[in-house]
Amino acid sequence: MNSVLASVPTGRIIKEYLNSYDITQKELSQRTGISEKHLSHVLNGTSRLTEETALKLEKVLTGVPASYWLNYETKYREAVAREQSPVYSADPKELQLIAKRFKFSEVFNGFGWSLQKQADQMLSLLQISDFSLFETFYDSQGFSETTAIWLNLCREEVEVQNGLLENQYNEVLLKALVPELKVLADSGDTPASLAEVRVLLNQAGMYLVIHEPISQAMIRGALSTFKKHPAIYVSQDNKAIATLMYGVEQLLLYGLSKERITIFSESNIECH
Repeated sequence: MNSVLASVPTGRIIKEYLNSYDITQKELSQRTGISEKHLSHVLNGTSRLTEETALKLEKVLTGVPASYWLNYETKYREAVAREQSPVYSADPKELQLIAKRFKFSEVFNGFGWSLQKQADQMLSLLQISDFSLFETFYDSQGFSETTAIWLNLCREEVEVQNGLLENQYNEVLLKALVPELKVLADSGDTPASLAEVRVLLNQAGMYLVIHEPISQAMIRGALSTFKKHPAIYVSQDNKAIATLMYGVEQLLLYGLSKERITIFSESNIECH
C-alpha cells in the first residue's frame, strides 16, 4: 500500500524545510544559482527534482543529504504514476464481496478511495496480483484473510516505526538485555515503556512493530523477518509488552525461521 505521504510533492517538503531554516524562495535561488522560475516549478511539483538540484540543496539545507530528496522524489513520481495507472476492475457485486472479505472499510477508513482503488491497494498490500491467488499463497501458510492483512500492515510499518537498522542481529546482546526488558515489562504498557523496549531491541538488531488489531483476527503478535533481521509484530492493546516478551523468549529458545512466520495467539500468551 502506498504511503499517503508519498503523494505529496517533494517541493512541498522542501518548502517546510525552507521555513524552518528561515530561507525565502528568492534567497534559495540566489544561494543555489537555480532560476526563480525553475525553482518555482520544482517546489510546486511541476518539474522533476534532479540530482544536480538535490546536490545544491544539500549544501544550503545542511544536515539533509541529497539522497533524501532524490529518494523522496522517486517515491512521489511512483505515486503519481500509480494514480494514473488502471485500477482493479471487477463486477460490482464481486467487488462488494471482495471488499467485505478483505476488510476494506476498516483498512482504508478515511482514505476516500473508490472500491476499485481500494482493491488495487489491497492487492499491493498482500503482494499478490489477483484475489483468486490468495488461497494459493496464504492458505499454504495457514493464514486467514484478517491475519494476512494484519501481518502485511505490520510489515509496511517496520521502517516507519524503527528506521532502517544497519547493525546485525546480536543474540548475545539480546540475552544480556532480557533483565532490562523484564523491568520495562513490569512497568506496564505505557507509550514510554514501549518506546524504551523498541530502542533496546533495535540495539540488538531487531525490529518492533506495534499495530492496531484487525477485527476478527485471532492474532496477538508474530515473529517474522525483515531484511534479514528478526521482527516482532505486536497487537496494540493492554497486553502488548507481554506479547513482545513472549516473542523475544521464543526467538531465544528456538531461533528464527527464515521460511515461515510464527504466529502468537491469545492461548499462547495465556499459557505462557
